[in-house]
Amino acid sequence: MNIKRVLIILTAIIISSKLYAIELEGYNIHKKLLNITDASQPQFIDDYILFTFKSDEKTAFAGAAFDFDSYTKVYQFKKDKDSGIYFLVINNPQKEIIKYRLIVDGLWIADPFNPEKIKEINSVEISVLRLPEKPDNEINYPYTKNGETFFYYRGSENISVYLAGSFNSWDPFMYLLEEKKPGEYYITLRLPPGKHNYYFVANGQIVPDRRNPDVVWDKEFREISTFTLN
Repeated sequence: MNIKRVLIILTAIIISSKLYAIELEGYNIHKKLLNITDASQPQFIDDYILFTFKSDEKTAFAGAAFDFDSYTKVYQFKKDKDSGIYFLVINNPQKEIIKYRLIVDGLWIADPFNPEKIKEINSVEISVLRLPEKPDNEINYPYTKNGETFFYYRGSENISVYLAGSFNSWDPFMYLLEEKKPGEYYITLRLPPGKHNYYFVANGQIVPDRRNPDVVWDKEFREISTFTLN
């Protein structure tokens, strides 16, 4: 059993005894719960979202309801015995925008620790949480949005990077990627539906797309990347 796994198990045991036996997976969320010292705006941690709440007045109950449940289900906060902070952990629903309200001792309120709020048609104030964008180096490329396909290459700075594929008869000089950040190169194309094979040509060297796990081999037994547009 490796050291990291031992730490996760020990941390889970401590969390279980300290915070009423919550069942969560992952070292980061357990570590965060062990170190709650104050309420703050919601935080995305691995596959979870952490909400916290506190009040100057004595609080008997705190909960939250979300738009993805049509506000019909109330998720109850737990109270950290040491800090007195109420906390709630939910699975990240992977929605770009999450709307929610808190219910504290029977009163519906917006989250006082989340600065982003909107008013619905009935003038009810709703808290809004937006899914953070992943850094470009964590996104699986290529991806398609609004009919455009986005390609990304990361390597040395100030080099020439081209895109060649079955969609341009493997021309190594037709599509030059733009270096928008140091060592990070981008290009966007409109491609027809179907299967497309491709690779990058970085300073004259053929390089498959390391952010695309789907590969095939050409007639010269070179590894090349592939994807299908529906």
